[in-house]
Amino acid sequence: MKLELNTDGKTMTLPVPGDLISTNVETIRHEANALFGTDASQPPKWNIFILDLNTAKMVDSAGLNLIVSLFKRAQQHGRKMQILYSNPNILRTIAFTRLDKHVEMVKV
Repeated sequence: MKLELNTDGKTMTLPVPGDLISTNVETIRHEANALFGTDASQPPKWNIFILDLNTAKMVDSAGLNLIVSLFKRAQQHGRKMQILYSNPNILRTIAFTRLDKHVEMVKV
């Protein structure tokens, strides 16, 4: 997984290779912790956090839990969060839990 700070410096992208499920959630959580840093008084320099689920076909309960925690961290720092997706199952899962009311969903 490679974190991508876009050239404009306003967005940070965390690409997820495949599904967001219990077997890879801790690895992704570790990567995300590096994004937000450990010092809450020092907000990240980027404004929008993008979770790239473009290659995912499924998100399980552990993945949903991670999305909620990432959203809360972004919100604590005054940042917005977007989820990129291509599979309609991802949108259905997010919408079923009403997370789409809080996180911007972007179809790619």
